[in-house]
Amino acid sequence: MNYAFLPDLLALTILIVILLLLRRDHAQRQTNLWLLGLFFTLIESSAHIFYGPNGPPGTTLHTIVIVCYLLAGLVFVWASGNYEITDRKSFLFLLINSVPLLALCATYGLHLFSKTAFLPWIALGLILGVATSLYLRRSLITALVLAIGWLGMGLLASDGRYRQVVYWCLGVVYAVATVNFYRKLPRNSTGRLAIITGFSIWAFFFFLHPFIVTYRTYADIASHIWNMQKSLISIGMILVMLEEQVSNNRWLALHDELTGLANRRSFEDRLSIALDRCRRARSTLALFMLDLDGFKQINDTHGHHAGDQLLRHVAGNLREHVGHIDSIARVGGDEFTLLACDPSLVRSVEQLRDAIREATELPFFFDGHKLSVTASIGIALYPDDADDATRLLRIADLRMYSLKQERTPLRHIRLDSVPSLTASGRFRSRTASGRF
Repeated sequence: MNYAFLPDLLALTILIVILLLLRRDHAQRQTNLWLLGLFFTLIESSAHIFYGPNGPPGTTLHTIVIVCYLLAGLVFVWASGNYEITDRKSFLFLLINSVPLLALCATYGLHLFSKTAFLPWIALGLILGVATSLYLRRSLITALVLAIGWLGMGLLASDGRYRQVVYWCLGVVYAVATVNFYRKLPRNSTGRLAIITGFSIWAFFFFLHPFIVTYRTYADIASHIWNMQKSLISIGMILVMLEEQVSNNRWLALHDELTGLANRRSFEDRLSIALDRCRRARSTLALFMLDLDGFKQINDTHGHHAGDQLLRHVAGNLREHVGHIDSIARVGGDEFTLLACDPSLVRSVEQLRDAIREATELPFFFDGHKLSVTASIGIALYPDDADDATRLLRIADLRMYSLKQERTPLRHIRLDSVPSLTASGRFRSRTASGRF
C-alpha cells in the first residue's frame, strides 16, 4: 500500500463532504455533475493507495485509475458545456464518442500494448467522431477536428507510442473542460480562477506525463502537484457555489421572487434616482399604482396556485406589452407600480394608462378555466402633483383607492387639503406600517 496518498485522499474526501452539505441549499444539475466527477476522482485516488506496478492486481487497479480519469473528465466536460443543440443530442454526442476512448483507456490499463489492440478502436473513434459531428452537431468543422485527432492517434499507435495515445487523449478531454469552464463561469468569480487553474494543471500534466514518467525525481514532484490540483478544483467549486448563493441573495433582496420584478425596496431606490434625474433635466415623471380587482375572488375560488399564476401572468404582460416604462415593480400582494420618465416625449399619460390596463386585463387559462381581472390605476405626476417620492406615492395610492371604491376619480390632490381622505383607515394602516 502507498500511504503517501492518504493525506490527499482525506483532503479530497472532506471537500466532497462539504460540497454535499452545500448541495442541500444549492440543488441543481451542475452541482450533481460536479459531485459525480469528483466521485470518480475519489475512486482513482483510492485505487492509487493499493496500486502496484506488477501482477494482475496492479493491472486491474491501473485500468480503474485510467478509466476513472476519463470518466471524471467526460463528466466535467458535460457539466461545463454550453451547447446550442438540444441536451439529448449533446449527451448522445458525448456518450457515443466516449466509447472508443474508454476502450483505449481499458486496453492501455490492461497492458495490451499492440497495434492490433489499439488501431481498431482508433478506427471506430474516427468513424463515430465524423458521423456524430455531421448528424448530431451538423458541424463540418467539428468533424474535421475529430478526424485529425483520431488520425494523429493512429500515427502514434502505429509507432508504438501507446502511452502518448492515452494520456494525450486525457489531456485533450481536460483541456476542453478548462475552456468550457473559462467560458461558462462568471468572469469576476474567485472560484472560476481556482477551477480554471486546477483543470489547466491537470491537462498540462496529462500531456507531460509520457515524457516525465521516466525521470523519477521529477515524477515525484509532478505527482504532488498532480494531487494538489484536485483539492484546488474542489475548493474552486465550493467558492463558485458560495458566490452564486451570495449573488442569489442579493437578487432576492431587490426582486420579488414570484414574478421576478423589482420589489418595494428596489422600486423606492429607482423612484428616488428617477426623481433626481427629472429634477436635473426639468422633465416630467409619471407614477402609476396598479391594483388588481377580482384577484381575491380568484385566489379564494381556485386556490393560491391560481393566484400565483395570475400574478406571474400580469407581470409578464406588463413587461411585454407596455412600452416606454422605466421600471415595473410588485410592491404588495396584488399591487404593482410603474415609472415613466418624461412620458410626453413618446406617449401621453393616458395612453400609458390604457396600455397598462389592457396588458393587465388580458385573460389566461388555469385548469380549464378562463380567468381575468380588471385594473384600478392611480396616477401621480412630478412636478404637477408633488415634488418628492413620499407624496407622489400617497397621491397615486389615494387615486387608485378612489377608483377601486368606484368613487369619482381624484385627478388633483394636495395631501394637506384633503384631511378626510388621508385619515381613511386604509391610508393610516399603510403609513403606520411604513409602507410609504
